[in-house]
Amino acid sequence: MTRLERLARWVVRRRLLVLGTLCAITLGLGVAATRLHVEVDPDAQLPQGHPYVETLDRVHTLFGDKNLVVVGLFPHDGQVFTPAFLHKLARVTEKLRHVPGANPALIQSLAAPQVKAIGGNADGLVVEAVMPEPPTDAAGAAAVRARAFANDAWIGTLVAADGSAAAVQASFELTPATPGYRQLDAAVRAAIASEDDGTFTWRLSGPVAFLSQLSAYSSRMAYLFPLALLVIGLVHYEAFRTLQALVLPLATGLLSVLWALGLMGLAGVALDPFNTTTPVLILAVAAGHAVQVLKRFYEEYDRCGDVETAVVASLRTVGPVMLAAGAVAALSFASLVTFGTASIRTFGIFTAFGIVSALVIEATLIPAVRAMLPAPARREREREAAAHPILDRLLGGVAALATRRPWRVLGAAGLLVALCGLAASRLAVDMSVKRQFREGEAVRVDDAALNDAFAGTSTLILLLDGGRDGGLEEPGVLAGLWKLQGKLAAAPGVGKVTSYVDFVRRMHLALNADRADAGELPASRELVAQYLFLYGLSGGADDFDVILDPTHRWAKVRLLVRDDSTHAGEALIARAAALAATHLPPGVDVAFTGTIASIAASTEVMVHGKLRNILQIAAITVAVSALLLRSFLAGLLVVVPLALTVAVNFGVMGLLRVPLDGITATISAMAVGIGADYAMYLLFRVREERATSGDLATALRRALDTSGKAVCFVASAIAVGYATLCLSGFALHVELGALVALAMLVSAASALVVLPALLTVLRPAFVEAGAGARPVVAAPEAVAAHA
Repeated sequence: MTRLERLARWVVRRRLLVLGTLCAITLGLGVAATRLHVEVDPDAQLPQGHPYVETLDRVHTLFGDKNLVVVGLFPHDGQVFTPAFLHKLARVTEKLRHVPGANPALIQSLAAPQVKAIGGNADGLVVEAVMPEPPTDAAGAAAVRARAFANDAWIGTLVAADGSAAAVQASFELTPATPGYRQLDAAVRAAIASEDDGTFTWRLSGPVAFLSQLSAYSSRMAYLFPLALLVIGLVHYEAFRTLQALVLPLATGLLSVLWALGLMGLAGVALDPFNTTTPVLILAVAAGHAVQVLKRFYEEYDRCGDVETAVVASLRTVGPVMLAAGAVAALSFASLVTFGTASIRTFGIFTAFGIVSALVIEATLIPAVRAMLPAPARREREREAAAHPILDRLLGGVAALATRRPWRVLGAAGLLVALCGLAASRLAVDMSVKRQFREGEAVRVDDAALNDAFAGTSTLILLLDGGRDGGLEEPGVLAGLWKLQGKLAAAPGVGKVTSYVDFVRRMHLALNADRADAGELPASRELVAQYLFLYGLSGGADDFDVILDPTHRWAKVRLLVRDDSTHAGEALIARAAALAATHLPPGVDVAFTGTIASIAASTEVMVHGKLRNILQIAAITVAVSALLLRSFLAGLLVVVPLALTVAVNFGVMGLLRVPLDGITATISAMAVGIGADYAMYLLFRVREERATSGDLATALRRALDTSGKAVCFVASAIAVGYATLCLSGFALHVELGALVALAMLVSAASALVVLPALLTVLRPAFVEAGAGARPVVAAPEAVAAHA
């Protein structure tokens, strides 16, 4: 007697105790699940060990840059420099300074006290605020305009080049009052809206705006999950045409989901864009295994006529493959702990726990409940057996094709792989946060308007290290950096490049307006130090602290760019690195960060890691399958449909020009982890049927009629369940829903068509070895004897 058979008998005898224990565990974890909340933490989605991310932390420590918000104010008359609008700009700026978590030094607008105009007169250097006070007349507004346009650093950043719009750039920390990006975004919007009198239009962009909308989309899963539950339930009802077959798989899936969410609640893990899809995944996988168990129950009941015997027999026969397939899926997702991004590790850990929970629940709940229910009536059994004549004929045709024309099947599969490979050659690695939202969505519309009016809403930051205190005062450094800025300003997509050199140069020109031989930049280190000292005396000692540290060793060079894609970002970083090596003197090191660098780092780690993870999952699948079927060839056969699935997914992505990024690479890895079930169920059933049938063709036909039919329903349930995510409107969820649905259908089709053809050609020993050995089916009195 196997361990699973002993477990099944014990569960049948102690079913009330089993159900009570499951209810207690579920209640405890259900309470813990109420602690969950949706939170998008960009740090959790970035690979913390990547040089770009480490530089981001360094820039935050040195200069305070964090959580950029770009506000654009567009007066309806197209004139920024009027007393009325400048008063409005000053009030909006002041309101933003009082938003919780605001960094006052990084709240910059024409009305901000640290935004200065630099000039000179007979007495020396003159540094004054661009707008010390809001003007009361047209002459005062004209003076503000003159001061604003006197410093090129403010043109395209804080005021549009044509004077038709003004911007406020702000940086924030999360606080208890604004613990997440939705709260911070709402606080910023409330501050602006309080000054909206209908005379101007305001736009909002930057990472905070996109992360806030990302949180909103993640919260929509609360509505999409019930819809997925409904459509999966309908597919299961179609599979069996009985109420218990509708309820039991869904109950198993729901309990598994609740256990996983409860553990997340206990661990204090927040829901994010990745793990909000975990419930749909666990539900689909758990319900799929339950379908296989119930399908086998009906078969065993028809054979023996006793409920308890059928329950024990169904778990004894299906249990090993259920555990094997579940182990493959759980280990596949658990392998994500090797990733450098916390959000992916969390997704993998809790998905794996949910799948393990599903195995525990299916091995206990279904036998216990099914043993308590009355025996299925004849009408119910007849409906289950004869519900799908079209599918039966289709599977019969597949069996005939695979056994009579196996080489044609394999040839067609090979041709498909070749065509997919050709299409996949068009794949490009690229990721863009902005492209995850529809073009007509408010956050994209606002961002486009701001990019049109100003220099850009995405950033690339160069962190300069002079090697020693005062190292950035050297004239050679200033001259090289000025040339570097000019070259970078001419790069495609770059709207503005600014650094401390802009201000030093402006001071030098102001103090040497009557000297044609003075050049653009100071010629000695002493002169640079003197300019910085004079600026501190005239304009404020702390003004430079957001771009140049007090020791003058570290400096920030900021590029405003309009495209946040990794394709453009990596090209710009490579260009900047090459230009820095050419123009900056030896001893000055450059590191990169900013929004486009962070996206590039995430894409690099995610895509390469996921492709590596696909190989990890394939290795796990081969190892577990080979161990349970005692054949290395069996492990390889299980992987064949998965390889075909990945090929088709990549081929379709290449054909449709869907880029390979962290999302689509994740989908391919998920498809491999889930799709292994189909091949494993079929192989186990073929081996079982071969033990009692006269030949392999008969075994294949019977396996397709039974386990194959269940695979069809499981794959279609997962496909339609995930397809509901397409209703989200969020690109991540749409791609996830569409590509996982495609992967499930391809995986099932290849397992049911290609795998039988391979078995016909290879006639592997692990299938043929059991021919003629008839399994023992426990009699009804055997269960009673153990009760």
